[in-house]
Amino acid sequence: MWSLKFKVLNKDSIYTQLTCRIKVVDYLYPVDYFIKKGKINILAVHILEGEENEKKRFFKELKENRKVREFESEKSQAITLIAEEEHFYELLFAAELYHPSPVIIKNGYEEWHVCSFERKKLENVIEEIEKWKNKFPEFILQSLAQSKLDEIYFPKIRSQLPEKQKRAFSLALKRGYYRCPRKVDLGRLAKELGVSTSTFHENLRKAEEKLMPFFAG
Repeated sequence: MWSLKFKVLNKDSIYTQLTCRIKVVDYLYPVDYFIKKGKINILAVHILEGEENEKKRFFKELKENRKVREFESEKSQAITLIAEEEHFYELLFAAELYHPSPVIIKNGYEEWHVCSFERKKLENVIEEIEKWKNKFPEFILQSLAQSKLDEIYFPKIRSQLPEKQKRAFSLALKRGYYRCPRKVDLGRLAKELGVSTSTFHENLRKAEEKLMPFFAG
């Protein structure tokens, strides 16, 4: 299977442009698309990372955009149906392409990882994007290469976490607890949530126990 990774500055996408003003990271996962009245209707799931007020602002402005046909959100997640016109969207969301991970959208940039059995289909994506310099003024090709199946992550249905475990894990991830070198300790994270270190550690451990099998090779 062929694998394509690229980063692009997108001045056309409504949700990508929102991240230029609103400090959130939007993890977008394409679900499907269909053509209706000459427009490409894209169904996608969004999961936001950021402060609560920023996420609410992002969803509010996104919902009010004229391109949005359907919108439903709850907490940090939303599902959208958005009508676009440009041909490159039909290529990016084509059924022949496999999306092994969400599109990471931040500060007006998108990071894509798409796969296909045919190299030519991925080359077509590159060629089409490069035609639209006014929409995509910056395009960074990160890789185009054959990948083995064990090098490609296949998404699984994620485990549902109780709220306390979810908050502990999300905060640890956001504050750099899992980075190397580690950016923060458990005591500081516990203080931020207003709980004891032992309570925070227990909630984090339980969350890790449930989530780690979903990322096991």
